[in-house]
Amino acid sequence: GTGYSTDLLPGAIRKTASELGVHPLDLATAISYETGGTFDPWQRGPTTRYGQHRGLIQWGEPQRQQYGITEDMPVGQQMQSVGQYLRDRGVKDGMGLPEIYSAINAGTVGRLGAVDMGTTVAQKLASPQMARHRQIGAQFLGLNPGDYPAEGAHRFRNHLRFFLDRLGNSLDI
Repeated sequence: GTGYSTDLLPGAIRKTASELGVHPLDLATAISYETGGTFDPWQRGPTTRYGQHRGLIQWGEPQRQQYGITEDMPVGQQMQSVGQYLRDRGVKDGMGLPEIYSAINAGTVGRLGAVDMGTTVAQKLASPQMARHRQIGAQFLGLNPGDYPAEGAHRFRNHLRFFLDRLGNSLDI
């Protein structure tokens, strides 16, 4: 990590979530998942065709350049860029974790079937790891995770049903 304090990050996540019209826990869940629960604003991730991934949403090198992401930028400023990135990729008022995570992992909302490192966006959203990061995100924001168990899961099941119906699959979920 960078040694930079993340003390201001919960407030910055809340502010960005409010500006986007999304629940701060959905945004914190995605950031926790992407940073492995560290919330490190310069978290090192994998190297892909987009170069070395870093930061709160694991920005690739071209995306870091486009959004002005640097190692020494204040976390509030990186969160403003996260908000702009998500808006640019179709996240709108009232959307939830499926859209937020699709935008981060697949580059736009609505790509639940997109494959990254062997698993789809939908599989990542339904994984025990994502559920664990929802709890970590809640703790990071000072929320009781028990107060917010169903929203993401309930909406995700509805999205998954719609997605599978369009594929002609039926799954008892």
